[in-house]
Amino acid sequence: MKKLPFIWAFTASLLFSNAGHANSDQHHSEPIIDNAWIREAPPVVKVLAGFMSISNPADKTVVLTSAESPLFEKIELHRSILENGMARMERQKQVEIPAGGKLELSPGGLHLMLVNPKQPLKAGDTVEIIVKFEQRKSSPVVFTVRSADNVEHHHHH
Repeated sequence: MKKLPFIWAFTASLLFSNAGHANSDQHHSEPIIDNAWIREAPPVVKVLAGFMSISNPADKTVVLTSAESPLFEKIELHRSILENGMARMERQKQVEIPAGGKLELSPGGLHLMLVNPKQPLKAGDTVEIIVKFEQRKSSPVVFTVRSADNVEHHHHH
């Protein structure tokens, strides 16, 4: 009778061990989001911009479809376009990240347009934004607010 608890413990350890490996393999196929940040702006500004790098280690294209946060009225995916010397924003319904590829959301290019923040944000604050992919579950991402000085310094290094 004393062997029964040992067998259960051994079986449970195998199950959890395999579950960990399966989860680990799945994690390596999920998009990897790094360097998530928001540019600080004066409190009266009603639209902020969010930036990040998204790597796709999977063997299939991943499609970024949207983002949301209770801190903003809405979040849209935009691309900055320079046309005839004038910059304008063009809303993107989705953006593809090819298998093994990387997508940069950066100033002057693709970015998250963060509309009507519910509270002022200052350098050092963090904001959680849920980033959604077509084929996968949503991913909570912590964005750090950076001052304009810190942003310029960061870009040069």
